[in-house]
Amino acid sequence: MLPCSRSARRGRGQESRRPSINLLDDGCLVRVLGFLAPFPDRFNAASVCSRWHKLIADSRMWLRVQSATANSSYNSFIQSGEFATLQDAVNAARPGDTIFIEPGEVHAVANVAIDKPLCLMGGGSSPEETVLISPSGSESALVFSANGKIANLTIKAELGSCLLHRRGSLTVDRCALECEEHPLEYLSCPIVTTAGGLAAHHLPGKSDGLSVIETRIVGGTCAVKTVGSLVLQQVRVLYSRAAVIFWFTVAQQSKSASSIGVAATAFVHAS
Repeated sequence: MLPCSRSARRGRGQESRRPSINLLDDGCLVRVLGFLAPFPDRFNAASVCSRWHKLIADSRMWLRVQSATANSSYNSFIQSGEFATLQDAVNAARPGDTIFIEPGEVHAVANVAIDKPLCLMGGGSSPEETVLISPSGSESALVFSANGKIANLTIKAELGSCLLHRRGSLTVDRCALECEEHPLEYLSCPIVTTAGGLAAHHLPGKSDGLSVIETRIVGGTCAVKTVGSLVLQQVRVLYSRAAVIFWFTVAQQSKSASSIGVAATAFVHAS
């Protein structure tokens, strides 16, 4: 191998003395990494080194919902990335963001419109620790019209639905959906999906779908109500003394709306 010239050695020496982003302290580096889009840029940055992996997991990197009344220190000042309501966090989020909802308190939600790809995640060790309640005056707790995912949450609807799925691919993972007892219980349904209806606006190359994984569904006249060309498939039910856990998907197929209604009703009565 030929020896390096003096100019080449000088160039490498100067390059090694260039400032490195890793010379920043953790606080500054978190602020810098926070400007990256969550997916895929922030996700890819986590694989650079062990330090970056730890910083990407820092709570300051993600949006959080924490009521100002939950901690008196937040009454006069709410830190950047923290919001008093879920709707405020959704409005501020960028497509692909993950929103952590603080456990240990009840969050009031009503027709929270989610029109961008987001992930909503409960911050507790179980779904029961993070509760969203929708009052009787609202149509639904959460309204999805984009791809999304919710996980580790308990969602209760006094009247109406817990989830209204208009379009997009939605995953419900390890949640509890509950419709409370009400004289007008026939108006309640934990999940309503209209993604396959005639009013849905489909984007080229995009498909609508709903997947429910290890989720407890309680109350209402049916577990899920479908409209249009969506059908239930891959149904699995686990019975226990305390709960009934569902696994199922709702996918777009060339079926008539009447056959979907029969399939959904039979599935609900069987549970």
